[in-house]
Amino acid sequence: MFFTDICQRVNELNVKLQGTNKTIIFMIDLIRAFDAKLHVFRNDIITRNYKYFPNLKKNINDLDIHGKPVEETVTEEFISVIDSSINEFSARFSQFKELSETLKFIMYPDVTSFDKLNLSQFDWLAIEEFEMQLIDFQSSSTWTQKFIETR
Repeated sequence: MFFTDICQRVNELNVKLQGTNKTIIFMIDLIRAFDAKLHVFRNDIITRNYKYFPNLKKNINDLDIHGKPVEETVTEEFISVIDSSINEFSARFSQFKELSETLKFIMYPDVTSFDKLNLSQFDWLAIEEFEMQLIDFQSSSTWTQKFIETR
């Protein structure tokens, strides 16, 4: 039942990531949110509230009704699975974390600092010219106001 509940959460993320018209920023936000949710799921298992594990909760309640004890080791195994998921998720999407500040530039070019941008992926870009254009853009009241309005 634990795996049914946790796989349902992973499948929900998978479906949200699929399809067209999804920006990289949108997908990074989904991944960041899921990473935070894994920590909430972990805490839910530790506290044994099972708010986010309805199938597991029903199963545990059924076991309790029949007089079978719920062992501590089972809970520890669930926590271990979630910890492994957190570590794997973090490792798999580490590049997204590295690029998130740079990708925020797309939505917030008016407030992004050039020195926070990781432009290593953009070797085709003339960095010196780009930095000068960014300064011109950020100094333009008209353009920054247009970006603020469109957000």
